[in-house]
Amino acid sequence: MALVIFSLFVVLCCLALLEGRLTERTRLNALLVLAVVMAFAAGLRPDDVDHDYVTYVDMYYNSFSITTEISFIVIASFVELFFDDVTFLFLIYALISLAVHALAVKRLSHLWFLSLLVYLSNYYLLHEMNQIRVGVSAGLFLVALYYLGNEQRRKFLLFAFFATLFHYTAVVLFFFVFFDGKPFKKWQYYFYLSIIPAAYILYFLHISVLTSIPIPYFEEKLQLYQALQSSGGVWDEINVFNLVLLTKIAMTLFLLWKSSLIYEYNKYVYLLLKVEIISIAAWVVLCEMPVVAMRMNELLGVVEIVLFPMLYYTVKPGWLGNLLVITVAGVLLFISLVYNSVIYV
Repeated sequence: MALVIFSLFVVLCCLALLEGRLTERTRLNALLVLAVVMAFAAGLRPDDVDHDYVTYVDMYYNSFSITTEISFIVIASFVELFFDDVTFLFLIYALISLAVHALAVKRLSHLWFLSLLVYLSNYYLLHEMNQIRVGVSAGLFLVALYYLGNEQRRKFLLFAFFATLFHYTAVVLFFFVFFDGKPFKKWQYYFYLSIIPAAYILYFLHISVLTSIPIPYFEEKLQLYQALQSSGGVWDEINVFNLVLLTKIAMTLFLLWKSSLIYEYNKYVYLLLKVEIISIAAWVVLCEMPVVAMRMNELLGVVEIVLFPMLYYTVKPGWLGNLLVITVAGVLLFISLVYNSVIYV
């Protein structure tokens, strides 16, 4: 599998460097071919590559419950009826996810191959190779943001609804219907600039945002969760100072600083920055509940696929911008494979 990932990385690097010289038809054909190849690579992966494969196989054969998303039940039933082979479950999820991700990249960015490169280096491995339901949900969220950025809120809500059918945590996406992609006013700039520092202040003051919610049943469940975690160490603790997070914070704040310049090339930059800032803040303020923090961060953080390639616009000449994004993607890929072991290589 490592050879496949490395080969895709090299191909995407070459296409990114040549993208300005390619015709629109060639770019589109390359995007479609790469989406199909990446879908089949994820869908037909061996069963010993990722952490969740066995869990999904078990769900397919044994474990439907009231908490299983309706999309999984429908797709699993379709596979059982027409193929009777669990491999097609993974392939169908991968094909749907790559289709919506490719559509989102095409609509939200002009830097298609840099975006796919950043996607390959992180969220492709995390979602399409592991959390296949979240993968489709995240892709639908990206498509929804295109409509939100164009003030088409009904279509945004429709795609947010579709996203919840693939993973229930996507219900949080409805909150973003009130957002827009307009350039920041001065007070908005400083407000979003202050969110991440404020999240760390809450962390240092040991103020629990979740358990402060005045809903009796919800509050009790969260307190029980915290007690179980502290007493038994059932869940891993979250490190709010890990190198990956700090690097993402640095890049996000840099892009916020350069946002007025980037807006000249991509009108979605402000909307994507809002989501990314909330994604990072969620990791910090929800750290007492690792599962919730991780889910929120990983779902909302998918905007990095389009946002981080915008570093290209901040440096000149163009080849240097390409090199900067390729370096970022390379570091993310190394961390995903070696440090975080997102997949087994």
